[in-house]
Amino acid sequence: MRVPNTLAPPLTAALTIALIFGTGSTATASDDGITVNGEGREVSVASADVSIQLPGALTDTPVETSSIPPGLYRGEGDPLLSTAVSGSTVTSFATQDGVQTLIQIPDASSPSEYRFPLDLPEGGEAALSSDGAVMILDANGDPVSGFREPWAIDAEGNGVPTSFRVEGQELVQIVEFTASTVFPVLADPDLGVEWWGHWVRLTKGETRAAAKIIANNQGPAVLAGVACGALPGPAALGCGAAVALAYFKFVDPVNRASSAGKCVAINYPWTALSTPQIGWVGISVTIVNCTR
Repeated sequence: MRVPNTLAPPLTAALTIALIFGTGSTATASDDGITVNGEGREVSVASADVSIQLPGALTDTPVETSSIPPGLYRGEGDPLLSTAVSGSTVTSFATQDGVQTLIQIPDASSPSEYRFPLDLPEGGEAALSSDGAVMILDANGDPVSGFREPWAIDAEGNGVPTSFRVEGQELVQIVEFTASTVFPVLADPDLGVEWWGHWVRLTKGETRAAAKIIANNQGPAVLAGVACGALPGPAALGCGAAVALAYFKFVDPVNRASSAGKCVAINYPWTALSTPQIGWVGISVTIVNCTR
């Protein structure tokens, strides 16, 4: 039986830390759950059960944040850790619920891909959602944290196409700038534990059944019956509303999961329970390893 999970609550205290830069330096803030390992170029967030390793070599010059719109930059306090990689600068900052890592790309000769090795929960995985975010799952396939949908902006504040890719235990951010982009470009992987709504994971058999429903064009009502039928009343209504509103978001991940022998999971907002007219925004479908 699929059980909807209430995802991890946000941290209540601001995360702040001071770091002495330099090879081999380590700073720890155990009360806030963040550990910085300078030698390993790694920032660990205990509540997220994840560590992210920055690419490149240590530097004492952090990314400049003053020009980033408040809605995009969520960092607080001093930089945690900074590295330099092929002319670009990468800096991590504490946030209310985790760590935001900023990438500053100086010009068109810089790399367009940035790789971040992850230390995941034992037996867990990183899974790319249909909305571009990345969920971090534990050994039971349940979400414990994740990376929000990425953003990138140029020096004039215009959006630059960007996306995540997951390769094993590496998070890759791709930034699609061109020679005509106004530099510097800023981008971010933002790791946190603030999640909303319900998480419903289908079994392998249910994923195959969903793929068959899609192939036969039986529609969202039949798909909702497979995906949500075993849930308790209110949760089933919310799940059904999510499936109905976001039916076409299911097609590609369900088909790919079924072909690969994997499963899918649905993450949908609390408001879908009482306000189905919210539309498809905020509903994601993630390909995950099957637990049964």
